[in-house]
Amino acid sequence: MSLERALAQRAKEREALIQMARRYAERVRARLKEARVFLYGSVARGDFNLESDLDLLVVAPSLPKDPLERARLLFALREGPEEPKGLLPEEFALLEAQGKLWFLEGALEL
Repeated sequence: MSLERALAQRAKEREALIQMARRYAERVRARLKEARVFLYGSVARGDFNLESDLDLLVVAPSLPKDPLERARLLFALREGPEEPKGLLPEEFALLEAQGKLWFLEGALEL
């Protein structure tokens, strides 16, 4: 396989994963109405492999306050390799102010 063909195949694989993440974001918004959804990690950066999951951060005011309930809700919306984490907007703002959202560098907001 030529380098050009391999790169084109890689781009197609990445786009398919991003579309899967977009569908997850749609399911989240259907359930929670208002939500920001970020794809971060290896798929967003483009250095994913066959074992990679879809690292997703959901920020929504209607997420449960209890972290276990929050995780249960977000994981129930999975249909594939999605690996969601959830924050309330005030939690997101606090972490952002503290500089602790470094992992979102290069993230795609869906």
